[in-house]
Amino acid sequence: MITNWIILIISSIALIAIGYWSQLKIKEGASEGFLLGAKSIGAFVGAGTLMATGYSGWGFIGSPGTTYAYGAIEIFANFFFAPAITFGTLFFAGFMRSRAEESGGFTVPEYIAKTHHGSDKQKRIVHGFGGIATFVFLSVYIIGQIRAIGLVGSQWLGISEHTASIILMIVIIIFTVQGGLLAVAITDTIMCIGMLIASIIVYLTIVKDIPMLDLIQKVGEIKPEFINPETSVPYGNAKYSVFLVFIYAFLFTTTLPYMSVRFLSFKKNVNIPLMSLYMAPMGIILSLVPIAGLYMFYKNPNLQNPDSAMPVFLTTYIHPAIGGMIILFILFAMLSTISSVLQALASSLSHDLVVSITNKPEKSSPMTNRLGVIFTGIWGLLLTYLAPQGMLNKIAYIGTGGLIAMFVGPIMMRTIVKANITSALLSMIVGLAASTIFILKLNIGWVEAPIFAGLIGAGVYVVYGFAANGMKRVPEEEKIKDSENNIQNNNKKIEEAEDTI
Repeated sequence: MITNWIILIISSIALIAIGYWSQLKIKEGASEGFLLGAKSIGAFVGAGTLMATGYSGWGFIGSPGTTYAYGAIEIFANFFFAPAITFGTLFFAGFMRSRAEESGGFTVPEYIAKTHHGSDKQKRIVHGFGGIATFVFLSVYIIGQIRAIGLVGSQWLGISEHTASIILMIVIIIFTVQGGLLAVAITDTIMCIGMLIASIIVYLTIVKDIPMLDLIQKVGEIKPEFINPETSVPYGNAKYSVFLVFIYAFLFTTTLPYMSVRFLSFKKNVNIPLMSLYMAPMGIILSLVPIAGLYMFYKNPNLQNPDSAMPVFLTTYIHPAIGGMIILFILFAMLSTISSVLQALASSLSHDLVVSITNKPEKSSPMTNRLGVIFTGIWGLLLTYLAPQGMLNKIAYIGTGGLIAMFVGPIMMRTIVKANITSALLSMIVGLAASTIFILKLNIGWVEAPIFAGLIGAGVYVVYGFAANGMKRVPEEEKIKDSENNIQNNNKKIEEAEDTI
């Protein structure tokens, strides 16, 4: 345990040092530097931060736990995330980045408000509403993330889960306050490499003990429905509902504030196809992790807490030195994810609400954003202690599902129709209401609820958008504006060429 404490202290110092270095690289005078990493993230770092954020806490702790509780359906579901995140980045990163460059926007709610035409008052309402929703739903999501680091940290350091979560949250608050999104992205990439190595070690350890086909057979003998399920529970009651995980993960990548905000932070000429080529193999390797849950069920089918499957595996079946390093990578990858969520939470208060209420962008400053990080970090800890217990994956899906249902219309349907700000607001309200009803009243599956609610919200966006445009994809005033922008861009390119000559 003493060795683990020394490793934690050294790693925490290194993490905070990265935060300090990142602070020196961003422009202190603008929120863009803190919230968007000064728009300096390239292809490899972009791939690393997206995959690390997409797979960290739930991928290494929640996913093996879900496999332990529900069987191989989770392993199958997990393999949909890699192509979904990759395709989401390939098809939408460039679109969102260019739209944000034209219209502005440091957060996803602000991006939605600024990319839709309408009155200033309407845009402020949408901006504020999106910020409030982001704060509420990510407050739920961060509970599962903090509990995950508490669970892993307690077993690694030999202390209580509450104490471990407090210590680690102090580290992550200091780190996030310093470097913002740039620090998060760099650390994500480093930890993603460690997670890839950890995934390979976990898989090789399992197959060395028992071949995969034999493992499947043994688990089937203990509990046949784990290998040959009749339903897709927990993802839905229908047998093929699990395939909806691909759609969910695609929407997860393109609409969630702490994921899609990375699209706004990429360099101007970032090579997105190259980024996608980096991401695909990363995701496939990370998708091997849930197999540990199946292995633990074979070894010990009587664990009281399914989410302890991976921590118990690492402390029981891996050499202590290697297991300690794997836990370190998992732990710090989860910390980076929490940092991403923390920043999105903080920006919903310190930027979205401040700007939408005051209508003064200058009120959102790096200092305000940093104070927001401190407040939301403490807020997350309080919620973690007060909220009822639940499986980490379930908490994650509930926390993200509402935001997906809200934002899918204004973000993704924008490629179909250039609707006005009223269309965006109606779509957000309908998506949020439908998701809430599906989850709380109708008990629809984890991935089904946000997808179905998002489809309803998207339908509202498209129908109202076309109707408001006089049944045209682009309203006349937008066509004129686009023509003026094209002329300005062409003139700018000519001037740049002349300067080069």
